[in-house]
Amino acid sequence: MKTAGARHPFFIMRLPLTAALLLACFSASAADKPNIVYILADDLGYGDVQALNPKRGKIATPHLDRLAAQGMVFNDAHSGSSVCTPTRYGILTGRYAWRSSLVSGVLGGTSPPLIAPGRMTVAAMLKEQGYRTACIGKWHLGLEWAKWESPAERKQHPGWQFDFSKPFQQGPTARGFDSFFGISASLDMPPYAWIDNDRLTALPTAKKTWIREGPADPAFEAIDVLPGLTRKAVELISGRKQDDKPFFLYLPLASPHTPILPTAEWQGKSGLGDYGDFVMQTDACVGEVMAALDQSGLAANTVLIFTSDNGCSPAAEIEALEKQGRFRGTGILKIGGWWMVDDRGVSPCRRHDDGQAAFCRLWSVGKSRWWSEVVGEG
Repeated sequence: MKTAGARHPFFIMRLPLTAALLLACFSASAADKPNIVYILADDLGYGDVQALNPKRGKIATPHLDRLAAQGMVFNDAHSGSSVCTPTRYGILTGRYAWRSSLVSGVLGGTSPPLIAPGRMTVAAMLKEQGYRTACIGKWHLGLEWAKWESPAERKQHPGWQFDFSKPFQQGPTARGFDSFFGISASLDMPPYAWIDNDRLTALPTAKKTWIREGPADPAFEAIDVLPGLTRKAVELISGRKQDDKPFFLYLPLASPHTPILPTAEWQGKSGLGDYGDFVMQTDACVGEVMAALDQSGLAANTVLIFTSDNGCSPAAEIEALEKQGRFRGTGILKIGGWWMVDDRGVSPCRRHDDGQAAFCRLWSVGKSRWWSEVVGEG
């Protein structure tokens, strides 16, 4: 099933459709409630997916293409924002992001929590319906890091704005998720360290720089993040095979956002530089998640949603890619002093408010008995 698209497909209406799926989940009996996997790419261009740009897209995305072929493609919708934090806020709360305390831009890795205590989230709502809930990936909604108890204590750790040796509060596990594994914000925002539930897995005793300098776990490398998140997601799915409860996995990836770091096995694969390689590796991550669902026998009763928060950034070297014959596709790529693209080419946007929307995609697979009976064949 595919929706009919306009000549210039721009966006996807994430929240109402997601809410409709959730309501359908609630109407099902316990045994028939579908698992939900929600994958959120970071800075992925619309035309970077072959299925959405078949004539002129040159990056191979076989797994996303399979989703598009087997499921539904939504390509005409609108978003309240074109950047990371407000997109994530809207997805998890269903609220217009600018009603929060954030009125522009995004949070950093040490920013305070944006989702207010007591605010209902999708994870909390599903948990009430008997779901196991997990978040694996880039949080980027703020954490309440532990403050120093004395100036003397802080002097022992120069460069630490907070006491990273202690658990933080008001993170994902306080917003409806049973578990969390990932990073605090974008991959170019410190602290550079893995988080397990409510604490860093290792103290950030080193300093590293991926665009921004900050405290880092000496063993943490940005290039390892996409493989690490993929591995954790596959492990979680594989472990649900014998579980009698449905699960919700929210998988906000940190790719292909900066720093653009494909692993060695993907370098040079696209023939279009690091960005094309990183998109291919992101596609492979989706493929591994799909394979895990298939191998665990869970695919038939799982709704798999794939979307992106906004289009790619100038760090992808758009003009260089265009010169190689790679057409980015029609639609808005990024708003806010960044770039727009239509079939006339690339042009800069004048200001954030020129179009508070970037595109995203949502593909839903699992045309199973649940899908047919609850959603219908239309």
